[in-house]
Amino acid sequence: MNLVLYAVPFFILALAIELAWGYFRGSNTYRLADTINSLQMGTLSRLRGVLQIGIGGAVYGALTNEFTAFEMATGDPLVWVLAFIGYDLCYYWSHRMGHEWRLLWASHVAHHQSEEYNLSTALRQTSTGYLTFIFYVPLYVLGFPPYVLITVGSLNLIYQFWVHTEHIRTLGPLEWIFITPSNHRVHHAKNPDYLDRNYGGVFILWDRLFGTFKAEDPNQPCVYGTTEPLGSWNPLWANAHVYVAGVRDMFRTRYLSDAIGLWFRGPGWRPRDLRDEPPHDWQAPKFNPPATPFARAYTFVQFWISVPLSFVVLFAQWSRALTLSAAVLLAFGFYVQGAWLEGRAYARHLEWARLIGVGVLTGYGTQIAGSWTASAAGWLGAYVGISTICLLWAALQHRDSLSEAPGERPALP
Repeated sequence: MNLVLYAVPFFILALAIELAWGYFRGSNTYRLADTINSLQMGTLSRLRGVLQIGIGGAVYGALTNEFTAFEMATGDPLVWVLAFIGYDLCYYWSHRMGHEWRLLWASHVAHHQSEEYNLSTALRQTSTGYLTFIFYVPLYVLGFPPYVLITVGSLNLIYQFWVHTEHIRTLGPLEWIFITPSNHRVHHAKNPDYLDRNYGGVFILWDRLFGTFKAEDPNQPCVYGTTEPLGSWNPLWANAHVYVAGVRDMFRTRYLSDAIGLWFRGPGWRPRDLRDEPPHDWQAPKFNPPATPFARAYTFVQFWISVPLSFVVLFAQWSRALTLSAAVLLAFGFYVQGAWLEGRAYARHLEWARLIGVGVLTGYGTQIAGSWTASAAGWLGAYVGISTICLLWAALQHRDSLSEAPGERPALP
């Protein structure tokens, strides 16, 4: 049983509590654009379910039917305990290889791009993680029931949520056994001494056993993000940029072995004839392009309207074409929100195009029997109307409604 979707409301409540606590203590760890970008990534990772790419499920099903070593009972408590421990061991190796092979880092990098560390960072997930299932194959071969593994897998992921905070320092003896906020902060840090450490999901024991543990040093504060910064609020580019860079290197290098081998080496490795770029400054200032209060407020509202719409798309009984169209439109909307937050001059034009697309899709859906109810179509129509009024108001202002410093806008990635 996948418990993650049921936990989403509690995740959002915890975010609000952490934000309020940070303001109360004078130690806020949130920035609007960074938080919205992380939550966009999390929503996109859920939306990939509409693609129904069931490679892992097909493999697991075949293994369960043909190659299992033992028949384990779902009702046996020992099976659940062993499955929970075994899953975390497999997660350790999946996570570790996600840092050591560019092929897997290209997907996992999405979780590390945030330059802040808070509970929203936990929800920053990839939309391209289709290969990690191979690390859990041994559990299915051993005979753990799929229901048990899916459940303990979701519990493992839910556990990892709370450790993404700076407000809990250390937890004494628990630091020796479990993944805690302290040792997971090290994992997210890009300080040279902290890189590629503390891979466990629930237990830090694996890192201590396999030599990848690093304790947080109070004299060396964590600097978060990736050594090669994303430098964008575009969630689509965030999911694609390492793949794009890798393919670019494949075509640029003269060595076939390097063109293939780069996918199975660390993310910082380059083909031997492309190693002329200077290293990135891990202490560089955070990405913070200018955007006006209107752009930030409008994006905030649009994002929180998009979240319930994404759940509608996931669970509605629509035609395949309509579901995919709605998912693509939502993804495009997240791209537009990123343009607003980056202060792009063309963001308003993209937003008009998006609203027209929503209107067209709404009209199309109402023409298809059973696609959605009249109330849903009316709600979407009201949403388009309100958004249009907001944009018209912005267009009538005698100033740039996007950026207060157009000359400082960063270039597109």
